Amino acid sequence: MLAGHVSTEVDGEVEGDKGYLGHLRDGLSADVTYTRVVSGIADLDDRELVTRLRALEVESRRVAAEMALLTGQVDSRSLHRTDLDGHRSTTAWLRANVNCSTYETTRRRRVARLVQALPEVGVALWAGRIGVGQVDDLARVHANPRCGHLLIDSIELLLHHAEYLDADEYLDADEFRLCCRRWEALADLDGAGEARESSEERRTAFVGLLDSTGEAGVHVTASGGSPIDAEEMQAIFAAFVEAELGADVAERTRLHGADAPASLLRRNDRQRRFDALRAIFRAAAANPDRAPVLPIVVNVVVDQATFEAALAGRGFIDPPDDLPEIDEAVRRCHTASGAPILPLDVLRAALLGHVRRIVIDSAGVIVDVGRKQRLFTGAAREAIKLLASTCDHPGCRVSSRHADIDHLLGWDDGGRTDIANGRPRCGGHNRHKHRHRLRTQRTDNGSVITYRADGSAMLPAGARAPDELDALDLHQTADLARRRDALLRRPD
Repeated sequence: MLAGHVSTEVDGEVEGDKGYLGHLRDGLSADVTYTRVVSGIADLDDRELVTRLRALEVESRRVAAEMALLTGQVDSRSLHRTDLDGHRSTTAWLRANVNCSTYETTRRRRVARLVQALPEVGVALWAGRIGVGQVDDLARVHANPRCGHLLIDSIELLLHHAEYLDADEYLDADEFRLCCRRWEALADLDGAGEARESSEERRTAFVGLLDSTGEAGVHVTASGGSPIDAEEMQAIFAAFVEAELGADVAERTRLHGADAPASLLRRNDRQRRFDALRAIFRAAAANPDRAPVLPIVVNVVVDQATFEAALAGRGFIDPPDDLPEIDEAVRRCHTASGAPILPLDVLRAALLGHVRRIVIDSAGVIVDVGRKQRLFTGAAREAIKLLASTCDHPGCRVSSRHADIDHLLGWDDGGRTDIANGRPRCGGHNRHKHRHRLRTQRTDNGSVITYRADGSAMLPAGARAPDELDALDLHQTADLARRRDALLRRPD
């Protein structure tokens, strides 16, 4: 069917035929209908509210899929040439007909080209299994003229990641966006190298006496450089902030005792961050030989195939011929925070610095280096934090740097204390998991699913539980989509 009115089934009744949704078909004016809908939504109980919200999210994705198909037809037919309104391009035609910005029309045409070239993406969006944001990320990669055509080889696994990885387009913790960026960097080494060189050339910094409002004070800006530079500078800054916090805690303890509340700390977080930056400048001035004040470790993550290929490319080893093939979508070459880097950067770090080799298997899991013990400690604890940038609880954004290490299969249930059975989880959600008897499970593709005590999976709207996945379903549906697309293109 074409996208239209949504009906969701709740306890055997069709919600779309009762309650506030009925007003959508009453033919009333928009202001009266909206007022009644507002009142109807306020009357929903918690379960109905969640059900309706998730149903609308899935329906919005179906509408986006249909819009992509329609936009593709407008583009392929060059419809702007056949109407009488004088539009000179598809972009102008779309701007006039749907009243959207040039940026939005470009985004829509890019998505349309993606679903035409890879119907699997359109099927997943139509089914509501992936969101519009994830499709935008795939469309951006597909539009890369140097590597977009290679996307077909990894699309199935990337769609799996899109269904299960957290996404937040305004935060660095957007796992799927990082996944796409890593794929693109490894598939387009020439382009990534050019971007890296450009960023190095454009690096700059400024320390001034006025801020943007004209008030007296310090104004510091910096940009450019490499992801490894950024990772190192972040680590140094975090270490100095931690030292400032330690000083405040020590002073509070001396004056008020070890159990004193945080409100008695001398400075707030913003003040400590400023003082930490000032301390970095003063420490550098006090150490003209630039000897490190604090031991700083910068971690980079790379899969074995990528690392050995970089070694072979520079003549350090013979080309490896005994490694299993690995899909581009699960290759790793990035900083601990997820920023993609070039294999050459990893090689330089290995040659110039102290590097701990961490080998990752085909599911993206670091191999077992742990011991049989109750708590994760030492290298095993640090290695697990490299697997994810945030707490593993759905929707949580607490950095893995501040998280505990939790067992996927609980210790009491026989779970081992090794890297394959560990994931970062913040203290609050670690306690919540045990208090509410949640359990976690890793899928064959490396994604981690959290289950409630009743056995239901905590998944976003449209995502399927692992036991619902059918390996053949995506290909079969994609074949149907290709045939449908061929019919749409057939001339009258």
